[in-house]
Amino acid sequence: MKLHLPILWMLATAGPALAQSPVQEVIDNVLIQNVNTNTQNILSMLQQQLEEAQKQSQSLNDQLTRMGDPSAITLPALELIKQDIAMSAEKALATADERKLRLAGGTSGTEVFGDTTFGLMNAVNPTYTFQVTENKEKKDVTVDRDPSLYKLQGALMGDLNDFATKSEEADQRIAALEEQRLTLLDQINSATDLATIIKFQTSLSVIDSQITSARDDLTKTKQDYEVLKEKLTLQGQVESRARAEGKSLERKYRQDTAKAKAAGGGASGGSTGGSTGGSTGGSTGGSTGGASGSTKPFSNLGWGK
Repeated sequence: MKLHLPILWMLATAGPALAQSPVQEVIDNVLIQNVNTNTQNILSMLQQQLEEAQKQSQSLNDQLTRMGDPSAITLPALELIKQDIAMSAEKALATADERKLRLAGGTSGTEVFGDTTFGLMNAVNPTYTFQVTENKEKKDVTVDRDPSLYKLQGALMGDLNDFATKSEEADQRIAALEEQRLTLLDQINSATDLATIIKFQTSLSVIDSQITSARDDLTKTKQDYEVLKEKLTLQGQVESRARAEGKSLERKYRQDTAKAKAAGGGASGGSTGGSTGGSTGGSTGGSTGGASGSTKPFSNLGWGK
């Protein structure tokens, strides 16, 4: 684009004293038209650039609006999620410690008493009542049961009761998380910016993981109970076999001791009897024969017969 502003300035400052020829006047008019045309083109181009800049600015504003401001988004479910994570971790640790203490020395056997299994079974009471007849009269006698006989069952009952408590707590926990999950789904559906959607989706993912964690905790507790049950069953079998072996070893020891005593007594009796008999017989026979010989020498030979 060529601008002839210096030429116009010179013509304008020349003054009216200069005489202009018709040719010069035509040239001046052409120059003026070119300047006007160029000016219009420049203004038009600038207007287009301005409009394009406005469109780009509007587009950027629209993009920022669609992106949203993450710091301006509040999540009521976030506090519930944080509390749930903290409580679940604390309960898991406390429950594990309580179980160790209960199994290590807290099980007495009394855990089996009084439980009716939701009213479906008859409760086993810590006492037992029966009737006796004394002086031709019947009367009730109540005696205490021995809780130590039920220690294995008491340990299993303690684990089952703990599992039932955990199951109820997990149901409540999952119900609260599921309620927040539905709320987040509605918020995602009505969200208009990406930042809100991303935050809600992240919260939804965390809630899903917490629900899975609650169910996994129940599965782990059930597995712990099954392991304890198998171990106690195996230990019961070991104890039963050990008692039978103990009785067998005791019986064998008594039999071996009795045989040893019998064998020792027979040898002593035989030695004593043989020594006594031989000594008595030899002494008696020799004494008798000597006495007879002194009266009739060689009388026992029977010569001449």
